[in-house]
Amino acid sequence: MKKLIAVAVALVSSTAFATIIYKPGTLCDTKAGFCADSQGVSVGITEMELGSKAGKKLMAEINKVGINDFDATTFTMSGGLNCNTKEKKCYTNRYDKKVDVKATKTLFGN
Repeated sequence: MKKLIAVAVALVSSTAFATIIYKPGTLCDTKAGFCADSQGVSVGITEMELGSKAGKKLMAEINKVGINDFDATTFTMSGGLNCNTKEKKCYTNRYDKKVDVKATKTLFGN
């Protein structure tokens, strides 16, 4: 069974510093340093949008977990936004499961 990991970020006391870039089909978290598309966390998109340094850092994090144990389909961004690509939904956080309409529409188009 794959280990479920939150890609980046312990929640901080204030989410005012979280910076998420919304582009059709893509979400990027500049604070956490990764991007995702409808398939999940993407090193390639991270490199394109945030630079090669961010891509290398993300790959290093994936390697820490192990490529076979890394589940890119579920991720949490620095403001608490949690997305599940299998469900094709993003939530305001991973605990209350309130759908974040803007992020869901941006990532999945629905």
